[in-house]
Amino acid sequence: MPALPWSAGLYQPPDGTQLHVLTTNLPLTRYRDILRFLRWTIKIRTQLKSTPGCAGYTMDAQPFSKTFWTLSAWSDKEAMEVFVHTGTHAAMLKDMAGRLGNPHFADSTATPADLPLSWSEAHARIKRES
Repeated sequence: MPALPWSAGLYQPPDGTQLHVLTTNLPLTRYRDILRFLRWTIKIRTQLKSTPGCAGYTMDAQPFSKTFWTLSAWSDKEAMEVFVHTGTHAAMLKDMAGRLGNPHFADSTATPADLPLSWSEAHARIKRES
């Protein structure tokens, strides 16, 4: 399954701005949770479209290996944290509790000129952080 295309968020960073980047690797424990996760993904992408501070986002789904990667750019870490702990995303965290294996998260930075972000660099970041 190909990665979803990069979607721009509401936040339009000025040139030279330093963005907060979050890369995640989310392995599911069971194949039967894939559809549940994908339903949440649709809802979360709707939340991302209207989230202040979000410069852009994408997802790389690898359902045959029960693994999902996310990549997003933010005005700052605080904006990203607000998104993670509110609304649909917060509800998903509760619902998916116990359904994830060992997730990995990597924080980094980028500039507006780096957008859209590279999946090869994102995958390398996670491997370095693991």
